[in-house]
Amino acid sequence: MGKRIGRGIVYFILLCALLQACGALTGHEHTWTDATCTEPQTCSSCGKTDGEPKGHTWEGGTCIEPAVCAVCGESGGKGEHTWVEASCTEPEHCSVCGRDRHWYSLSLGHEWIDATCTAPKTCAVCGETEGDPQHVFVSYRWETTIEPACQAEGQAENTCTICGTVETKVLPTVGHKADGWTILQEATAGAPGVRVKKCTMCGMELERDEYEYTPASSNTGGSGGGNNFNTYNNKDQQNTTDRYVLNTRSRVFHLPSCRDVPRISPSNYSTTDRDRDDLTASGWRACGHCSP
Repeated sequence: MGKRIGRGIVYFILLCALLQACGALTGHEHTWTDATCTEPQTCSSCGKTDGEPKGHTWEGGTCIEPAVCAVCGESGGKGEHTWVEASCTEPEHCSVCGRDRHWYSLSLGHEWIDATCTAPKTCAVCGETEGDPQHVFVSYRWETTIEPACQAEGQAENTCTICGTVETKVLPTVGHKADGWTILQEATAGAPGVRVKKCTMCGMELERDEYEYTPASSNTGGSGGGNNFNTYNNKDQQNTTDRYVLNTRSRVFHLPSCRDVPRISPSNYSTTDRDRDDLTASGWRACGHCSP
């Protein structure tokens, strides 16, 4: 009987202590502080908790910057890489930090389609272009449509072998082209003669010279004119469109093809379109080799 009474007293004491802790006997009411990201709702007086922490509200977070809780500001871990597949110009990589996914990652490279007459060289995958549309011109088919001159540019044309487009290019001007000597005034015993060289394209006077009269009877044999006849061998002197070549020293005229023409001294060389009778009437002799 005594033991039962003793246990009853102990139970009563424990119950009173529990009721006092809860404020049931003293009139205590809990003063709850709100739950946070890491702590549940808690009584600020007795420390009792209720419920669960709210947990963090993470914002942001990349492979470079950690996520941050929008409530408490605590930093979290970094996010995963955002991988972008390899393209024609870039390997597989993270779009945020730029890191290649593998050390051996390579770009795929362009798959080029050759340029045509209307479209430039184009990648079949990404559409990138390079250069301009390309016509197919054959280099040796340039045809001169306007001959260049000393004072005017020329023009040449080429035609695309695929679409027929005609392309033109400018031909640069050329220098003056001198002809042989042209007699302006015949030399006489009393006055020197006057001869000029003119451009065959524009007619501009390029050189003027006076030459002395030499009687035909004073010339040595043949048509060379003096001791220098065997000194020269200038075959370019045969390249003239004029009718005759003149040796102004010997006063002998030749056909341009005559074998003696290359041997005429350049200082005695001239050409003319005068007819044979006019020359002979002026005291010129016909070459005995070419019989002009």
